[in-house]
Formats: sequence, C-alpha cells, structure tokens
Amino acid sequence: MTPIHFRPNTFFGRRAALASLVLLLLTLSLVLLQGGKEPLREVLPPMAVPAIPNNLSGLTWNAETGTLFAVANGPEYAYELSLKGEVLRSIRLRGFKDTEGITHVEGTLFAVVEERKGILSLFHIPADATEIDHDDVMRLELGKTRKKNKGFETVSYDPATRTLYTMREGKPFVRLAIPLDDQFRPDEIRTSPLPGLRVKDVASIVSDTDGTLWVLSEASSRIVHLDRDGRELRSFRLPIDTKAFQPEGITLGPSGKIILAGEPNILAIYEIP
Repeated sequence: MTPIHFRPNTFFGRRAALASLVLLLLTLSLVLLQGGKEPLREVLPPMAVPAIPNNLSGLTWNAETGTLFAVANGPEYAYELSLKGEVLRSIRLRGFKDTEGITHVEGTLFAVVEERKGILSLFHIPADATEIDHDDVMRLELGKTRKKNKGFETVSYDPATRTLYTMREGKPFVRLAIPLDDQFRPDEIRTSPLPGLRVKDVASIVSDTDGTLWVLSEASSRIVHLDRDGRELRSFRLPIDTKAFQPEGITLGPSGKIILAGEPNILAIYEIP
C-alpha cells in the first residue's frame, strides 16, 4: 500500500503565527501605556505644605540654588522651597493674576504664565526679593482662549536651545516654542501640534536635558514622556488620591527625580524604578 504523507496546513499555521504576533504587540502596547509593570516609586509621599494656604500650581527646580520655586494663585505668590517641602521664603507677585506655571531660566531669571490673561512674563527674583511688581517685568502676549479656564497653564525652559515652551490646557494640544536671544528677550513664537498626546488635559510640562518633554495631566492622573517630535515614549499613571491631591505642576529634580505640586498645597517626589 502506498503510504499517505500528511502535509501541515500552512494556512492555519500562518494564522496562528499572526495571531501570536498581534497578541504580543497588544501586550507591549499595554505595557508601554502603563509605564511598565512597576509604578512610579514614592520618594516623598504627597504631603501638605502648611505655609502655603491654597492653590499651589506651577513648580520648577533651580539647580543653581538647589531649591524649588513654585507659584500659587489667589493670592498670587511665588515660593522658594526645600526638597523636604519647607518654605524658605515667600515672594508676593503684585499685579499678577492667575499665575499657573513657573520655570527657572538662568541665574535669578524666571518665566511665569498667567492663564486668564494669556501672558508670559520674564523677570528676576533676586535672593533678597520679597515682592515683584507686574509693571517691572518683560511680557509676551500668548493669546487668550475662548474656553473658560482652558488657557496657558504651563511653561518650561530648555537651556540647550534657549527656548521656552508652553501649551494650552485643553484640546487641540499645540506646543508653543519661544526662542530667547542673547539678552533673554523672546523671539517669534513657533507652534507644533501634538495630535498623538492621549490625555484629557495638560496641567504642566518640563523639558528634559535630552530635549524630550514630560507632560503632566491632572484630569488623566498621568505623566506622559514625549520624544522631540511629540511621539509618546512611555506613560505612568500617578499613584495618588485625586480627591486629596490635584497635581498641577511638574519638574525634574536631582538624579532625575519627578517632583509634583498641586492643590490645595501638596508636594510629592517620585522616581522611575
């Protein structure tokens, strides 16, 4: 009798291989969206800063002084803090309104955004300053938004390119780049859309030393890391109680630590495992 040779069904074999590949890609995508299996590690759990009454918002790290600078609105103040959350001094921002974001530029120079006015201001905060008058600062009109309370909340500085960045809180998400000249005067604003940013809002941003961008979303309780072209590199869900802590400001501290601040008067520090 002639032996019968069975040939493997290449059609079903290919389908199984394709299904396995699709499953692998979906798994990898889920891992990336969740920032890997490990969440952010707490260095300093969310803690209240009693010396700040309310509405803590923007945050920036000053590597030159080794301290944090934050802004609050209603009343409008800037604060210098230690990494332990101690308020070292308070600076009244006279004539400012709805200060939501702050970034350290160089030396004693800082930039602050006022959301409702749609204004970015550049000014110095000397070591002995206790008050800054709005009439004495350099101002740049960013433009107001039609949506109530959905204007510019964010500002960050990239020293490698001498560029300030800001974004509106609401969609569509667009990044504004503002180059500074040798005298730190703002040049023409450049815009670039970020259609791939999958969050509900943008509360704060901070530029990394490699030119990438970290985005804090208060409504999504997430931190998203974008490459230079605005593509998502990774994403982390914040391990916080959103009823007690509404994160509004993000900055990168020493050793790459992620430092958050927010309402009512909360400071927290994390690191990536």
